[in-house]
Parts: sequence; structure tokens; C-alpha cells
Amino acid sequence: MGNQPARFKARTEVDETTMISPDPIDEETPDVSTLSELDSLLPSRPALPSFYDSTPRSTPSPDPDKQQNNRRHHTVNRRHTLLAEAPPAFVRPTLYTSHFTSQWAERTWEFTIVLLLTYIGPQDRALLLVSSYGLFCALSSLVTLGAVGAFIDRANRITAFRLILLWQNFSVIAATAACFALLVMKHDVEKVEGTLNFNSPFYLEDWTIYLIVMVHVFGASAQIASSGSTVSIEKDWVPEIAKTYQDPGWLTQTNVSMRQIDLGCKVLAPVFAGFVIEFCGKDNLESACIAMGVFNVLTILCEWICSRKVYNEVSALHTKAAVDPASSPTTPTTPSKKKGFIADSLSSFSIFFSSKVALPGLALALLYINIMSYGSIMLAYVSWRGMSAPLIGLTRGISATIGLLGTIAFQFSSKHTGINFTGFWSIIMQGVFLGVSFSSIFFDDTQTSLVLLISGVCMSRIGLWAFDLAVSQQMQEMVPENERGAVGGSQSALCSMFEMLSYVFGLIWSRPEEFNNLVTISYGGQLLAVVCYCIFYAGSAIRK
Repeated sequence: MGNQPARFKARTEVDETTMISPDPIDEETPDVSTLSELDSLLPSRPALPSFYDSTPRSTPSPDPDKQQNNRRHHTVNRRHTLLAEAPPAFVRPTLYTSHFTSQWAERTWEFTIVLLLTYIGPQDRALLLVSSYGLFCALSSLVTLGAVGAFIDRANRITAFRLILLWQNFSVIAATAACFALLVMKHDVEKVEGTLNFNSPFYLEDWTIYLIVMVHVFGASAQIASSGSTVSIEKDWVPEIAKTYQDPGWLTQTNVSMRQIDLGCKVLAPVFAGFVIEFCGKDNLESACIAMGVFNVLTILCEWICSRKVYNEVSALHTKAAVDPASSPTTPTTPSKKKGFIADSLSSFSIFFSSKVALPGLALALLYINIMSYGSIMLAYVSWRGMSAPLIGLTRGISATIGLLGTIAFQFSSKHTGINFTGFWSIIMQGVFLGVSFSSIFFDDTQTSLVLLISGVCMSRIGLWAFDLAVSQQMQEMVPENERGAVGGSQSALCSMFEMLSYVFGLIWSRPEEFNNLVTISYGGQLLAVVCYCIFYAGSAIRK
């Protein structure tokens, strides 16, 4: 550096070679040792201040304190670093570990709470509490998830995620305690009165009503918190990590692996929960209740540790992009500051419906009205039609296994044909196979009807899971960083709304003989989802 003293020469050269470019680079950039070489790689970059000039000078070196202040002023956040690093090797396994524990806990809790409520409820109306619980959870999610998404957008990432985990932890403990108390009380009453029916005085006592309400409220609260943590990680953290390291393939592979974890937990977690309940025995369900509650708390602690490890390693997660008023059409409704619960929810829905992914997100939500799946309503129906429990379990396992093929198909298709076309063929494929299930209502023969219903449902899983992955990745890639929580939360709320409608229709047509009405409504929702996505796909093709 010309006539500079040696002690300043070494320091200045290090400062210049470690300077961070204010413009992100989309392609791999070779190592550079001087800013003159850097300027040749970035010809469009605005002229740098004079203290960046690496040309030898004969003038004395600048004051070190002033030079340090200038560097601090012009150095940008590390997430815009010039060199695109590879994601640390442990980030993906850590995300998978956190996701696995989250999904395993959620599936075991869903299965356990249904069985516990079935036992707690009156013997002559065993599905009453299960149906009311499902309705309340879906309605609560519809009302609150938009505001939860807005909170995720506003808050620091690790702070938001930790608060959601604490909320979930407290809710699970409270719901478990209420279930435990109800089980103890019912066992004591049954020893005296025997089997309890709907008109039993036990269900009219104040404490019974209070505890049942507690189970509904805190169970729904735990489900909302679980959805919030999923939105935070899958819709915000994962795409931000992929964007930071400029690796779209990393995003696709991570999404596919997470869906495969979802499917595995959906099949195996209920088996685990059933084993625990069977081991404890029907006369000791209190122990099973406590075991499931403790297990959920432990998994939440695991998520806490994993999230902190990823957050500490990926510095891009420490900050969020500022809103650009000139480029963001949704800026007036962006929940950038606290406006109240109702305002946040309405603002989040406004952002969702004005976003580029509104139609794909609505199409995915419409699929939640479908009862042609291995949910509680269809399971009750096929059991009424005479299918044995082992056969039901076998076909459910086959359905989940076929769903794994959908994740593999998505990975191949998205790489060779693109995300939008993958969503197009997958929703069409699902509609075709659910049409096979729909045709079952026109056959009077029980065996033929069941074969058509179940085979169509199993094969439709390929399209379902491929479409779910396609829409999820569209939301990750097409939604601005500062709106991911609002859009993800609103889309989850819409899913809850249509799921709630399926429960409502199940209560309206509650007799097994009326199952055909539910099938018809479900297929109508599927066709409407196809129309929504086709409009989006045609519009995206025209814009290209």
C-alpha cells in the first residue's frame, strides 16, 4: 500500500479482502484479493467510496478509527455475502430431527386425545365429544392462525418460535391435566353407577363441564401452536436458508424429506400411541394420559434445542427484510406493527388473497373438505360396512406407502418440468382417482363399492402429496420474506375452515346410509380445487 507503515499495511489489506459486497451475487464467484478485481466482476455496482480504493498511494494512511467507522457504515449484513457458501452439513439433519419430533408428538397426541375423549364421553353417544372437539379446534384455528402468522412476521425468528413452543408446552400440560382429572372422576363414578349414558348426572356436574371445556380450549390451543411452529419453520426458516445459500435444490430436497417424515409419523405414531394405551390397559388410562403428556413436553424441548442450533449457525435468520413501499403492493396491509388481534387476522387474509399464491393456496385448502381419506368419518363408515380392523389398518398403511411415491414423483417432476406444471398434473391426477372413489356411490354391491372407494383413495395419495409439496414450495419461493407468516397462517386457517365444514356435514348426515352425500360434497370440493389451480396455471403460462 505505497508508503504506508507496515503495521497499517497488513491491517488495510486484510480489511479490503474481507469487505462484503453490498449486492448479492447469484452465481459462484471466484476468490478475489483486491477490490479492483471485485469491480471487474461487478461492473454495474455503484462507485465505492474512496477508502475502498486499493490503488497504491503516496499519502499517509487514514486515521484507523475513522477507517473503522467507514467500514462499519458500508458493510452490509452477512446474509448478502459475496461468496455463496454451502449450507453447513448439520443444518438439514437438525431440521429433520426437529420436524420428526414435532410430527411424532402431534400424531400421537391426536390419536390419544380421540381415544380418551371417546372413553370419557357417554356410552350411548361415543362420538359426541370427539366431534365437538374437532369442530372447536378447526374453528379456533380459522379465527387465530392469521394473527399468529402476523406475529411470526413481526417478531424476531427465534423469539417467535420459542414463544410458540412455550405456548404449546403449557397448553399440552393443561389439556393433559384436565383429561387426567376426568378419567379419575369417571372411574370413581363408574364403580358406583356402572356404565354412564348421556343423561347421567355425571355429565351435568359443574366440575365435569369445566374440565371438558378445558380439554377443548387447551387442546385447540396446542393445535394452533403446533400449526404456528410449522408455519415458522417450513414457510419462513427453510426458504430463508435456501435463499441465503442460493441452492434451490436444497429447498426441494428438504421439502420432500419433510413430507416423507410426515407420512412416516402419520402411519407409525398412532401404532406407538396404541401400544402405550394397550400396555397401560383400559382400567389405567390415566397412566397413558400422563405418559403422552410427558412425551409431548420432551419433544418440545428437543425442538427448542434444535432450533437454537440452526439459528446460531445461519446468520441470515437473525434479521428480516425491510418492506419496500415502492415495490410491495401489499405494503398498506402488511402487519409490520401491532394492530390488535382482529386487525392482524383481517390484514393477514388480505395479504394472502392479494398474493401470487392465493389460488394455489385456496385449491390446497379446498382438499380439506374431502372425507374420501382415511379420516375418522370414512373409517367409521367402512367399519360399519363390515371391514375388519386389521384390513382397515392394512389398507391405511398401503395408502400412506403410495403417498411416499408422490413425494418421489414431485422431486423428479419439479426438477425436469418445474413447480407449476408439477402442481397441475398432480391435482388432475388426484381428481381422476377420486373420481373412481366417487363412482362407488352408484353401485349397490357392498364389495364392489368398497373396492372402488378404497382403491381410488389409495391411488389419489400420489397426486395429493405431490400437489401439497408443489403448493408449499410455491409459497416459499413466491411470497416476500416479510409476508411469509401472514400468508402461511392464513392458508392454514383456510384449511381449518374447510376441515371444520367436513365435520359439520358429518354431523348433518350422521347416519352411515347418508355417506353418499358426503362423498358427493367431497368430490365437488375436489373439482373446485382443480378449477382454482388451472386458472392459476393458465395465468402463469400467459405471463411467461
